[in-house]
Amino acid sequence: MDRSPQFARFGARTATLLDQWQQQNHRPLTAPAWLDTGGSGASLASVFVRDSDPGRTTRRMIIKLCSPDGDSSMEPGRLIAARRSLPNGDPSFPRDHLVEQLYDPMPVGDAWLMFQGFAGNDESMVTLSTILRQRRMPGAAAQITRSLLADWNPDEKSDGEMTAAAFVSELLDQRLEPAEPLAVWVRDTLGLDLETAWIRPGRANAAPLPNPVHLTGSCPLAERTLDYPMRGRAHGDLHPGNIMVPKEPDADLGRYVLIDLSRFDERALLARDPMHLLLCLVADFLPHMSDDARAELLDLLVGRDTPGLLIPQGLARTVDEVRRAPDGWLHQRTISGQWTGQWLLSMQACALMFTARVRYDARDRWWFFRLAAEAAGAYLGPADAYEPGQVKFVPGPREAEPTVVEAVVVAAAKLPQQVAPPAVKPETKPAPDPVRIPVPAPAPTPIRESVASAPEASGESLPDTAPESAAEELPDTLPALLIDLRNTFTDRLGELREYEAGSVSARTLGLVREQTDRGQADLKALLTSRRDTLGEEARDRLDAVLGRLAHVAEAANAPGLSYEQPLYLRDLAHRTLVVALDTLLGSTREAALGLQAGQATDPIRPEGARTPSG
Repeated sequence: MDRSPQFARFGARTATLLDQWQQQNHRPLTAPAWLDTGGSGASLASVFVRDSDPGRTTRRMIIKLCSPDGDSSMEPGRLIAARRSLPNGDPSFPRDHLVEQLYDPMPVGDAWLMFQGFAGNDESMVTLSTILRQRRMPGAAAQITRSLLADWNPDEKSDGEMTAAAFVSELLDQRLEPAEPLAVWVRDTLGLDLETAWIRPGRANAAPLPNPVHLTGSCPLAERTLDYPMRGRAHGDLHPGNIMVPKEPDADLGRYVLIDLSRFDERALLARDPMHLLLCLVADFLPHMSDDARAELLDLLVGRDTPGLLIPQGLARTVDEVRRAPDGWLHQRTISGQWTGQWLLSMQACALMFTARVRYDARDRWWFFRLAAEAAGAYLGPADAYEPGQVKFVPGPREAEPTVVEAVVVAAAKLPQQVAPPAVKPETKPAPDPVRIPVPAPAPTPIRESVASAPEASGESLPDTAPESAAEELPDTLPALLIDLRNTFTDRLGELREYEAGSVSARTLGLVREQTDRGQADLKALLTSRRDTLGEEARDRLDAVLGRLAHVAEAANAPGLSYEQPLYLRDLAHRTLVVALDTLLGSTREAALGLQAGQATDPIRPEGARTPSG
């Protein structure tokens, strides 16, 4: 029987090979469920395989067509290498904690077709990203960090001394090449030369810090030497989506499984994996934190004393417990004093990796850049321990002021102005009505408003860019529309976070899809009719909101959300949608504050409005 059509998304050649594989090995494959990999170049299908071999049963299996380029093309060999690399000859870690290769991979041209499964075939496993808001998160992150070092690397090694600059450069690999995103962002957005040695990030009177991207020549880090850089087995791309943990809240966290070993290295610098995981967890909280909370978090990460009262409790516990997790492993080694410096240098390198990632907004990328500089400075020691030469002030990209969109509404309440509704241009269709939530008429004390209380309802307009300008110069419905989007999708995000992993209801998904479509229509209509009256920066911010709305729409329609999919694929799709909504809320906040700039320099927070998280 011709089975190839069910695998047509792999391509005709691969589908034919899979048809032959099933027939020749008597291993029928059924119920393929596809996973959108976000443009990585790989293709994934989750299937049931019924094996005729004695001792094997029907089980869920992942078929992965690796990309022919980059690390993915090396994945079959690296997975084999990872499972064969036995800590002190003990096979228990690969058996218990690494994804297994169920059958030999097949070559498909320059690519590979792989057949993978989880230890125990346990469909109750979910990704670590699923439990980010659960009470057990700090303990889980610490347990995994401890195990990666103590269980996977009881036999760590070193290749001899190296400079601190070489240590960071090895972790960054090619990321500082001129055409790479990190170098481009630092050069074009920050206006910073990669060869500048010393900087003052953020404030002109800040203490001088080493430029974290200057790692060549006689840079400050080239003058320091690490005697024993610790090396061993490492995943190479450790983030919450690549770690499977039991779904049950009281389950044994020691049952975690690592997936995607395409960057496995037996002689990697060991400080990278736990640091990259930690900063992934930090990045999830960062969009919800005020500037003051971010400053406290930066101090906490680099080891400075800080009250930490503004840092979310769960995040503060996670940072503390992950940092302490290697203690038992280190106490068995006479070179444990080397770890602190390597931890800070790994923080510098990993923070720069996050700076390079375009999925984060400018405010978050700037924070990670500052973290990289502070980590490098903490490694060198107190500022009075060195004498920098010329220091360049780096103000960074424009940072959002208060992280509350409601400030725009307050500005409107402080400067009421009676105007007639703007006339609709003949060639412009009125913007369709989004998901509007009726609210009472404005009270004397400003409150959070949705777009339902826009000027046409209240008789009051929001202030223009310049008070003397006509209302046409800044669309007075734009700030209210942004507030409506933020309020609406804040509600949807709250609902999504209440669901169990991979169990989003059809009602919530339907609301997200409908509200996303209407939000795009509203915003496109306003931009089309008023684009010429907006400044370039405002247009860019609003275009970014449109892009984020498109990402939410894509995530809400992902095949992985179907209940026909296995739990871990639904979990990944669920998490992707949460991240897309998080990013959209940050983008609407930035756009609204951009429109507010110049209108209210010291907004008063309305009564009843929520305080920023963190």
